[in-house]
Parts: sequence; C-alpha cells; structure tokens
Amino acid sequence: MERSNLFSVGYSQGLKLILLFGILLTLMLAGCSGISTPPQPDLPVSISPGWSTNGYESSAPPDGLPAGEKPVCWKADYTGPAGAVAETWVCGYAHGAFDAMQRARAAANTVKFYKGRYLVIVRWNGGKRADMMAFMRGLLGALRE
Repeated sequence: MERSNLFSVGYSQGLKLILLFGILLTLMLAGCSGISTPPQPDLPVSISPGWSTNGYESSAPPDGLPAGEKPVCWKADYTGPAGAVAETWVCGYAHGAFDAMQRARAAANTVKFYKGRYLVIVRWNGGKRADMMAFMRGLLGALRE
C-alpha cells in the first residue's frame, strides 16, 4: 500500500522544499522590515552655560567609528565659555548605536555616548570640566528617539 501525502516526498525533494521555504521567508522578512536610519535630531542652538553653535549639517562620520553598519552623521561646532570648543557629531544607526559606542575608538578629550539609535561623539578643547559636563547633559537631554 502506497501512502501519498505531503510528507512522503523523497529526501532530496524535501530538502529542496525546506531550502526554498527558507529563502522565501528570508526575502519576505527583509522586504517588510522597513528599518532605516533615524532622522536628523534637533540639537539646541545654545546650551547653558554659554555654549552656542553657528550651524548643524550633514557630515562624514568622525574618525574612530567601527567598521560595519554605516551611519548617517551630522556635525555641529559649539563654542563655549572661556574659548572652549566642542566638535559634536551625532550619528544615526538603523539598528541601534550601543554596539558602535562600545567599539568606537577612545581618544583624549573625547566623550562618546548613545541614546537609542544615536551615537554622539564630542571632541573638546579648552574650558572648564564643569562647563563641559553641563554641555554633555544639555546634549543628552536634547536627543529624542
């Protein structure tokens, strides 16, 4: 007596069906994901005590970011009290910035932090530590996911 149903196909035919199903499922998931890089966040024009910027525009990623997912980046140059300068990059990642923050190269006078899908890198020169910390708090508070 011969059984005829979906599960009685030959071994090689079954593997082909499983492979085809896997490929179709992968293509469907990739097409439906809709994951893209986040939009340019609104950064403040000024941050207390006395930090201000003249512009904020698209930029190439800063040196020291890890290889892998390519972010979209923006840069703002802030000037602060006592002639302090803070080059500020905000980079948006489609899949979150935590991994990039951990693997980004450390450097002197550079702070890196993330919030959701945004990685922020600030390179500063001059000024007091307390003014720099207030600047960082202002940036962190301005980022919205």
